[in-house]
Amino acid sequence: MSKILPVNPDSPEEEVIRQAREELRSGNIVALPTDTIYGLCAYAFDHEAIEKLYETKGRKDEKGAPVLIGGQSQLNGLIRDISPHASSLMDSLWPSGLTLVLPAFPKLSPLLGEGGSSVAVRMPAQALCRTLAMRVGPFVATSANASGEPPLQSAQEILSRFQNEVGLVLDGGRLENTRPSTVVDARGAKPKLLREGMVDFDSVVRAWNKT
Repeated sequence: MSKILPVNPDSPEEEVIRQAREELRSGNIVALPTDTIYGLCAYAFDHEAIEKLYETKGRKDEKGAPVLIGGQSQLNGLIRDISPHASSLMDSLWPSGLTLVLPAFPKLSPLLGEGGSSVAVRMPAQALCRTLAMRVGPFVATSANASGEPPLQSAQEILSRFQNEVGLVLDGGRLENTRPSTVVDARGAKPKLLREGMVDFDSVVRAWNKT
């Protein structure tokens, strides 16, 4: 049976972080509130855990999933190289609801994007996700729902829907009317908007043009 723990997303309790880290490092899935929606999470350097995550969602591998980090130092092992433009976006707009698609490090799981050629990365502003990432390492976070269904808005809904498929559910209260992250492909000569969301694309263009 999945465990459920209350959590303060703005000031996460040490014991909650410890248990979430233990679950992720053991290859289990953790559900938690992010600064956008509830997410199903797996350790980013555990290929089998990512497979389990996709199986739980009923999601096709080729769609990929974003990785959350706690600081830019955690890009090592995730990103093959960072252009000056992409670096400017990180320095100007992170932490925030901005997801950047970047060239993936060769040894990263190919399940994370385009067969291993790319990876979507975000540094969230929320304390829970950033603290957990700094303790466990980068982790995959995809919306807490089965593919084709609307995102679940509470820990109890997640527990009812996924039951024993999730090792731990962190209850941060009900999340309503939240916006997804803005997704931008930062690999080319110009930024390419893939999904509108929390961060205005005009801000992305201005930060890109600083270099």
